[in-house]
Amino acid sequence: MGLVDTVRQRVAMLAMAGISHGPLAYLKDNVVVKYIESGTARELFELMDPSSYQSQRYVAALSTILHSGVRLVCIGSWVDEVVPLYSAILQGVSHPNVYRAVYIDAPHYLDDFLTNLIVFALRLRNMGIYDHDLLIYLSEVVAGSLWGHWGHSTVYGEPAVYRLAIKWLLYSTLPASCAPLPAESVPADMRQHPGARQCASGPRIHMSYRPFNATEQLNPFFIPWIMRTLWDEPAIQNNQALRAELKRLVALYDKWVPETKAGKDLKYRLEPVRAAL
Repeated sequence: MGLVDTVRQRVAMLAMAGISHGPLAYLKDNVVVKYIESGTARELFELMDPSSYQSQRYVAALSTILHSGVRLVCIGSWVDEVVPLYSAILQGVSHPNVYRAVYIDAPHYLDDFLTNLIVFALRLRNMGIYDHDLLIYLSEVVAGSLWGHWGHSTVYGEPAVYRLAIKWLLYSTLPASCAPLPAESVPADMRQHPGARQCASGPRIHMSYRPFNATEQLNPFFIPWIMRTLWDEPAIQNNQALRAELKRLVALYDKWVPETKAGKDLKYRLEPVRAAL
């Protein structure tokens, strides 16, 4: 990269509630955004369109840093009223150097079906398994609101978020000698990530990019098909831990009593899938 030799020097970037695929679509028509926010803020909506100049420049820059060996940690924030989850976790990009997670502050944390489903989908992405864009469809369910649910800024004050970035920096990049790290020295939550214990001096892996237009309205009835596809996914069925998580999700679904309209709609749409399992 010119000034930094990423073979000899470990470099990581922490993106908290990053706006990679643009902000929440409904904000574009918000009075505050249209008439009070600066032109720079309004320009962020161009990232929703993958064919826009800003999006193409952004993707090109991402490709450059990832190909150069920079490690990227993308953290989404629960009930974020500005940035959708799919945008914060960089849904359209696949690369072993990217690690994804979600921050849930204590007042919003529940060990329920929805929370575990999103964690499961993030784990799939971190293992290099395609989630069939489940996280895009679930982003609306966990989105916050300007009028009551604020989660955009909470992620910045959580020390564990910064510790996660340091862990990814230290345990995902080997020195140039490529001496193997003992498995027990790598944190358990990172051992199955394809970027963990990857040789820093080995061949560079090019970034994979799946563009999607965030301005287009999603069909929520795709969710049952996505879940059924994931249930039959060979990479999941051949992994004992992931199979166990799927079975736990079924049990959590039966006990789940959502309180929000979005949550109730999600449970209703998943009922045919549950009945078929």
